[in-house]
Amino acid sequence: MDYRESLNPVVYALFDKLRGLRKNLAEKAGLPVYVVFTNDQLAAMVKRPPKTAKDLLAIAGIGEARVKQYGPAFLDVFAEGARPDEAAQPAL
Repeated sequence: MDYRESLNPVVYALFDKLRGLRKNLAEKAGLPVYVVFTNDQLAAMVKRPPKTAKDLLAIAGIGEARVKQYGPAFLDVFAEGARPDEAAQPAL
């Protein structure tokens, strides 16, 4: 899936920021990026920005271990105000 086409520019910019964070975390751990979170999981985050660990757990394929290990870094991005404009989100 080409997320650049399926997400509007505002939402895609946040998606791209999350991809960068994922890449940094994966490189530090010596893991492939998809082990941290998949592109589909990042897309789910930008479509419905998580506020809590419980919100992350609601995303398909994300379990307790990944939320505990990587969740705080991703939740921090959203807590810092990196939220796409609600009106700019594509219709589901």
